[in-house]
Formats: sequence, C-alpha cells, structure tokens
Amino acid sequence: MRERYGRLFATLAILSFSFPTWGQYLTGIANSNYGGTQSIYRHPSEAADSRYRVYLNLATVDFYASNNYVRWVAPFSVVRYMTGQIPSEYRSERGKSLGRTGYLKEQLNGRDKRLTLGGEIRGPSALVTLNDRFGVALSTRVRTGISYRNTSEETARLMLYGTQIVELQRILNENQHGMANVNGYAELAATFGAVLLDNDEQFWKAGVTIKREVGFYNAHVRVDDGTHQIVRDPNQSGFQALRIRKFDGVYGYTNQTAFQNAGLAPGWLFGKQSAGGGWGFDLGMTYEYRPAIRSYTYRENGELRRDPTKNKYLYRISASLVDIGGIRFKNPEMVNLYQVSAVNKLITNTTFLGVKEPDEINNRIVDVLDLPLMNRTTSYRSGLPTALNVSADYQFRPQVYVGVLWTQSLVPSNAVAMITPSMLAVVPRWESRWAEVSMPIALQDNYSMPTIGLAMRVGPVFAGTDHLGGLANIGNPRGANFYAGATIPLFRRGPKNPNACYFPPQEGGYWKRFGRKR
Repeated sequence: MRERYGRLFATLAILSFSFPTWGQYLTGIANSNYGGTQSIYRHPSEAADSRYRVYLNLATVDFYASNNYVRWVAPFSVVRYMTGQIPSEYRSERGKSLGRTGYLKEQLNGRDKRLTLGGEIRGPSALVTLNDRFGVALSTRVRTGISYRNTSEETARLMLYGTQIVELQRILNENQHGMANVNGYAELAATFGAVLLDNDEQFWKAGVTIKREVGFYNAHVRVDDGTHQIVRDPNQSGFQALRIRKFDGVYGYTNQTAFQNAGLAPGWLFGKQSAGGGWGFDLGMTYEYRPAIRSYTYRENGELRRDPTKNKYLYRISASLVDIGGIRFKNPEMVNLYQVSAVNKLITNTTFLGVKEPDEINNRIVDVLDLPLMNRTTSYRSGLPTALNVSADYQFRPQVYVGVLWTQSLVPSNAVAMITPSMLAVVPRWESRWAEVSMPIALQDNYSMPTIGLAMRVGPVFAGTDHLGGLANIGNPRGANFYAGATIPLFRRGPKNPNACYFPPQEGGYWKRFGRKR
C-alpha cells in the first residue's frame, strides 16, 4: 500500500497539467475580447461592454500542475504514460514507482519544494449584455487542487521514493517542515459589470462577482517541526519502516461522507448537508484609451451610440482582486481537526494494509500518531486562492494584439487554502469574431518556469495549453497543462446603416456634436 502512495505522490510531482486555475489561467483565452465568461473569472469588469449579446458556456475543462522538484526525462511524454500508451519496450515499467524507473530527474539544491496540481470544470454559464452600460453573468464550476509547499527537500524525497531506497536509509532528518493541502469545492457565482465613464477617449468600467462556495472535501497536514528516519522494520525482515521521532503540527480532514453528499439540493448548497460553505468575491476595474472613438460613434433613433461589434481601444489596462474569502468547514459529523505533538511513532509496511477508502486511511493515521479523541475539534477554515490579476492589452494593428498578464498569489505558504501560483506572461494573438490564435510566453510557478503555449478558438470551440513542452515532452519539462471548452456565442449587432450615420472628426468632441443643430 505504501508503494502505491509513493507512486501517487511521484506522479503528482511531475504530471503537470495546468488551469487556472484554480486554471488556472487559460492564458491564451482569458485576455481575448471574445473570451466571454472565461474572461470574467480573471476580470469581472469584462461583463460590461462585451462583444456578445449572449455568451453561453456549455462546458470547459482545465487541468494543470507544476513543481520545482523533478523533471520528466522519460523517452515518451507524460500524456502517453497517463493514458497507458507507452512504447512496447517500456511496458514492463508501467505501474512501477516513477522515482525508481529513472523517468524523473531530481533537482537537489537544499531548497524547499512545492507542487501544485489540480483541475477545474466550468459548467453551464451565461453572460448577457443588458444594454450599452450594463452586463450580468451567472456561472458554475467545480474546482479541485492538490498542493504541497514550503516542504523540506528530505521530506519531498521521502514522498517520491518511499522507504526502500538505500541512500535514504539510516539518515536522521531534523528540522523538517511543510504544508500539504487537498481541496475540492463547488461554486455558484453572479457577476455584475457596469460602464462608469464613456467620455470620448477615456473609458472606464468595473465589475463585482459574488460567489457561493460549497466544500465537498478537504485534507491538510502542516509540519511545523519534524524529525524522521528510515529504519529496519522490526516485524518484517528485509523491509524498512519510517520512524517519526518528532511531529509538531496540524492534521485536519473531512470524512468521505462530505463527498458522497454532494449534489444540487438546497440543503447541500445552503444548508447543513455539506461539510461546510462560505462566500467569495471578485472586484475589478478596466480602463481603455480610445483615440479613434469618433470612428465608432453613430446616431440611431436620435440617440448617440458606440458600435458594440468593434474593439475601440488602442490599449487597455485591467486590475482585479479575485477569490477573496473562504470556506468554513464546521459540520461536526464530517469535520476533524487535530493539533499534533507526536514522538517516536512507527509507520511500517503493514500500517495501511487492506485500506480501501479515504476514511480508513485517515483513521489509520489518527491511530498511528495516537491522536486522542478528546483533542478533536470540528471546525476550521480553508481559504480561496486569493490573487491579484493585472492585465494590459495593446492593439498593434487591426486584429493583432499583444497582451501582458500578471498574477500574484496573496496566499501565505503555510495557509490552509488552495493556491494559484504567481506568473507573468506575454501573449501575442490574432483574433476575429469566429477565429483566434494566441501563443502565451510565460514565467509560471512563481516566476521560475519558462513556458510557451498555444491556444486556438474556432467558432464555438476552443482548446489550448500554457505549457506546450509539457504535452510534447520537449526540454525535460516539470509541468504541463491543457484546457478546452464548448460555447454558444451570440454576437451583438452593429448600426443598421453605419456609412450614413458615422460622425466625421471635428473639434469639440462628443458633447459638442451631441448638442449641435440638425
């Protein structure tokens, strides 16, 4: 059983499928003027002045991961390993510990290690333009994530190799620390966007999103001070065991009932059937500089209008705070939290023997650490992946844009929370109403991992990756990512007779033209 978990952690350490998310980013699509609901996750202000009359997201998936510990050096891609399509000469390696097959190359530098792995499903969502000033959106999604961060190198090696590696045995590893999180929750959200100022060249809009978050699973371990050593198993000759000489920290988890109860019933979404719930918020604002706005101004039925089918800016700057808030897990039947102060505990080859369900794993851990029931509490908070998003977009020529995207995580490294790693990207793209191509060039994973991506939108579907090398097995990657979606786009309508009603350039600007005699 321990070997199975060793393979799991090893796989998680390199199977880097990245989506914003929390997708985590959808970098090739999020900055597009035709991103629809995909854009409002990054900037809620994009709900206003959209190119769409109605945008329906049918389904979008996003898988992501990154780490700073190991690289994939196998002669085939991670995707082929995951799907079982390994070349015949390597099939005997399938199912073995990735660390032992030599498919992973460690980066041993004495620094703390981190991993972020997750997935996101964006369900049925709709963006509706109410008029020239206001837009609203309703969205749904499920977000999951696994991460460890601020983790000592020796502990990360133990997670990768297990206890049967000779070079790790008999070594006393002191002053160990780390934080690991497993999170899963559902989200219902409503977004409102409004134009604040449309004064010829100067254009401002803002947006706010309110989100109901419902948690269906959480487990976390925080090691504040630990000491461990691989020793001979006293009960089984030829096997090794893990001696936990010291473990000061926290261990919390929800029972599997929390996941089994998940559904759309009001009692689960807003009542007491879930393990916990909470609220989240996104706030953002966008500025556009529109030097050629007269070219997009016309009169219709005696009212001055802007052409809603066109992008009018030379450059655009957006800033948002997203995922402010958290989930309070407080159902006493499902929530468990222990303060850990364990000394001289032994995990052997048989500790997890026969375990089949998550609850059994948690119960074995409680037993082996000898955590007293009287010290159990039934409430804790798990934070959302709070981040600052800043974007800029420049129209180089008609239909050709260059964007800059910056995400800075605001979650402390030892927090019980999902996390969005910080990143910086430059995204050149060509876009039109029915087609789009972009190529994000980014520094991901807290600005430590250079990547090149590719994304395409054709009609109602799009697909892309922010880490092309991870999918194609180029350059010994330590991450990868993929996203795709299907939509129903209904575009806004332009002026009925634009050639007859556009105003020629003249002094005085918008308000002088508005007041002159006809």
